Amino acid sequence: MTDEQQTDERQRDEQQTDEQQTDEQRPPEQQTQEQPRRGSRTVSRRHTTALAAAAGLVLSLAGWGWFATEQAREGWWTFGQHVAVEPDDQGWADIDTVRVRFDHAEALTEVDEEQPPPGFRYLALDFTIDPDPAPSEEDGSAPDPDAPDAPTLPRTCEVQVRDTQGRLFLAGREVPYADPYDSSLTCGTADPQEDPVPPSQSVLVLVPADAELVSVRVDAREFPPARFIEFPLPS
Repeated sequence: MTDEQQTDERQRDEQQTDEQQTDEQRPPEQQTQEQPRRGSRTVSRRHTTALAAAAGLVLSLAGWGWFATEQAREGWWTFGQHVAVEPDDQGWADIDTVRVRFDHAEALTEVDEEQPPPGFRYLALDFTIDPDPAPSEEDGSAPDPDAPDAPTLPRTCEVQVRDTQGRLFLAGREVPYADPYDSSLTCGTADPQEDPVPPSQSVLVLVPADAELVSVRVDAREFPPARFIEFPLPS
């Protein structure tokens, strides 16, 4: 081997040694960055999958929320009192087969020797129910019970008193059971001919002594959705 060849070989060995030392002296951060970023790609895919799953969950909950809200609105309207039927010039109010008139209200300090609790008073309400029997099948005026729009004859109508605060006080609750008061109104019977509806009926309501009462409501489950009868209550 000539002197020139030996010199070239030593230079190559020295260059390789310098490169190895330089690589060992690099900061760990730089060495890590030069490695393939497989971990970063895996984390990115997981993050994207999680976001997609979260978006799907949000859309599902939004759809269910709309459905539940729609059902709640329908139930609120159907089973609530929203459309008041007021009396005519003669004081009569009617819904389907029910025709009723509010006649009189009287505050009582005692009923059947029983006094109301402190801070309360009894209120007696008198009504007249139309005594005319329902249309009969004999004269052909009765509706077909099998018809899809045939009204359901109510048997019982509940009575409520409303005050200026919107509170409702139900007749027959926490009151004495004494004649001539009933807990509710009889608005219909199974056989009007044999068992007619009593024309004059009265109910008793327990109300706060300081309540400012404004109206009397008559309602029944068989009434059309959201409808009820409301009479003004003279002060």
